[in-house]
Amino acid sequence: MKISKLSTPKRLLFVNVSDITYKLIKEAHFVENNKFIFFNTETEKRSISEYILKLKIKTVIIETSNINHISEKVTNEIIESRIKGVKVYDAQEFYEIVNKRIPLVKFESNEYFADNVFSIGLKRNSEIFKRIFDILVSLIILPFALPLVIIGCILVFFSSPGNMFFTQKRVGKNSTPFRIFKIRTMKINHHGDFTKKNDDRLLKVGKFLRITKIDELPQLYNVLNGDMSLIGPRPERPKFVEESVKENAYFDLRHLVKPGVTGWAQVHLPKATPKDNLKKLEYDLYYIKHYSFGLDIHTLLKTVKVVLTMNSH
Repeated sequence: MKISKLSTPKRLLFVNVSDITYKLIKEAHFVENNKFIFFNTETEKRSISEYILKLKIKTVIIETSNINHISEKVTNEIIESRIKGVKVYDAQEFYEIVNKRIPLVKFESNEYFADNVFSIGLKRNSEIFKRIFDILVSLIILPFALPLVIIGCILVFFSSPGNMFFTQKRVGKNSTPFRIFKIRTMKINHHGDFTKKNDDRLLKVGKFLRITKIDELPQLYNVLNGDMSLIGPRPERPKFVEESVKENAYFDLRHLVKPGVTGWAQVHLPKATPKDNLKKLEYDLYYIKHYSFGLDIHTLLKTVKVVLTMNSH
């Protein structure tokens, strides 16, 4: 029996271990709040029931992807535990509950852990409802957004020569390209890579416009014309999409839905850097898989919180 050295009393029993389990126990917030007990069904002589009873375990996480079958004895013990009130989760399901992300595992052989991620996507009725929601909320926001856009444009006009608006080709739903609109926050001539900390390409007012998200408000036009949604994965440039798909084939699944002005990944990682790309993708796919009206409202509220706290998280 292996137990992590943690002071918190909450104990979790992991029945068999997989790459998803390893991903989970590397999460700092998870390690700080839980104690792990690992149980191998092929080598452990004691019963699962014994572990549960003696260690007062309330949660069991079972991994089945790396084994061909589970014995009748283990199956009966797990079912009996459920009847007695113990919570039982599949490892993938538990990862999603804890992190609000989908676990993506790429092996050294360039193969992937495959689950039901290929079946994700919005149903037709959900798409229609989401479109109505986008239009109504955008029209409500518009009277408040327009004055801020005007102020932002004036600040850029007096700070730098050139256009006040910035347009760029991005990849949208079904990998269809479109042009995104923003208030310009950078100098006219730059190489176009990701923004860095203390980036000298930013205008003096650019940082303020970005922190307050005023520069993103022109995207309401993209929402109203149907290129974007209020909530969804952030659209990327074709170059970065191509690079990201080479890095992780699942990246293209983001394009099953319209990109968003804000998104589930953005509210969880408001200060994300390129090294957070995998986590962002996991958040985006979680959003698509678990889409609901409630999740959109929750994301909007978290977006307001991020803006009001100046991107702190």
